[in-house]
Amino acid sequence: MPRAHGHALGPGRVVPPSEEGPQAAHRLDPVETRRLLTTERQFPRSRRLSRSDDIRRTMREGRRYRTEHLEMIWQPNTLNCPRLGLVVPKYRSTAVARNRLRRRLRELWRTDVQAGQGSQDLVIRAKPAAYRASPGVLRDELLGWRDGLTAEP
Repeated sequence: MPRAHGHALGPGRVVPPSEEGPQAAHRLDPVETRRLLTTERQFPRSRRLSRSDDIRRTMREGRRYRTEHLEMIWQPNTLNCPRLGLVVPKYRSTAVARNRLRRRLRELWRTDVQAGQGSQDLVIRAKPAAYRASPGVLRDELLGWRDGLTAEP
């Protein structure tokens, strides 16, 4: 029996409504969701570091910035646009948890970071603590990296 809306599990135990995923209370209608995904809200291929050679090169030759939950590795590119690659290791987590973390990091980069990044390739490597971090904490760490980057001479 589904318990997605705060139904009791037993004496004194209640499952809170889901905050994410298809069972979330605030979920939009699929047709409405498609309408919201305009080209500026998507993550185009031109902004992805999708080739393993590009990711390896950036991780080998790039500069590093480490935080409690993330490691950012970056280097300039000649493409005149920022690109993102994500490395989210398993760390004994489920595929659902890994995909959720990937989606969070991609969306934070797309909405808050890429505009101030400049023409650089960025690889974000998640640490085990990133799975438990709130989106606000991850956002603060990414913005800290970006703000430090723009403050450099």
